[in-house]
Amino acid sequence: MATRLPCGATQRYLERQPEKLVVEGLRRWMQGCERGSATCWELAASLYAEELGSAEGRRVLGALAHWVEALRSWMDRPPGLSPSHCPRLCLDECCAVSMIAACQNHDEGSLLEAMERLILPEGHAEVVRATRNFAEALADTGQILIPVPQAVIHEIATRPCRRLFH
Repeated sequence: MATRLPCGATQRYLERQPEKLVVEGLRRWMQGCERGSATCWELAASLYAEELGSAEGRRVLGALAHWVEALRSWMDRPPGLSPSHCPRLCLDECCAVSMIAACQNHDEGSLLEAMERLILPEGHAEVVRATRNFAEALADTGQILIPVPQAVIHEIATRPCRRLFH
């Protein structure tokens, strides 16, 4: 995923509030689940409260938690995540944020392309419901993500692993 927005915009992708909420929320909530650490969940809750206000932050955080749990339930491997505040996205993060963007922008092709990279086929229905719920909760607070075209998701997902290069 490009680190800069199109048309000469100077704001980095993860500096945009909607993308930051999705990616940092995902990272922190997943890390909390993997580590069993309430500190990670508290960091996610603090971010959402700071960015959206206390009441809206709690509501959207609940949708994030449900979405992350659906993803975790249907992944056949541990998720690949970058550390919090990292300006780069790994493949799993690209696919996850693309799923939310696809739901908000009514792009079923991109949603399916991104889901295919993350979850088992039998989990699609549950994950789609959770993804749409989180996407709508974000949209209700004015947090609309930049669309990610299906071709871009496919190109990112089929790149060779960096470990193959020196």
